Amino acid sequence: MKKLCVFILFFLVLNSCYNDNEEELYGPVSCDVSEITYSVNVLPIINASCATTGCHVSGGNAPGDFSVFNELKSKVDNGSFEDRVLIQKNMPPNAQLSDCDLEILQAWLDSGALNN
Repeated sequence: MKKLCVFILFFLVLNSCYNDNEEELYGPVSCDVSEITYSVNVLPIINASCATTGCHVSGGNAPGDFSVFNELKSKVDNGSFEDRVLIQKNMPPNAQLSDCDLEILQAWLDSGALNN
């Protein structure tokens, strides 16, 4: 009985350590970027990753209030948004954007970063 309990405990511990992510299992994830709009595709990424408490919001620590399109667009126009998010990939600082999020943002920039 004792051996059975040890085996079950070992099995449970071993299985709890399995944590592959989708990209490791299935290869790079691709998303449809054929019809990207700011309001439907980009704004949710910005709100979840940038325009958050303490960051790119009114009274936040980071420059620019990204909950306001024109302030985000000024960072897009001067190249700092693309540099930090898509080239250096050091924004957002405490999380990594998914490959699909990065594709969406790149497609939005490539299409002129419109407020549509």
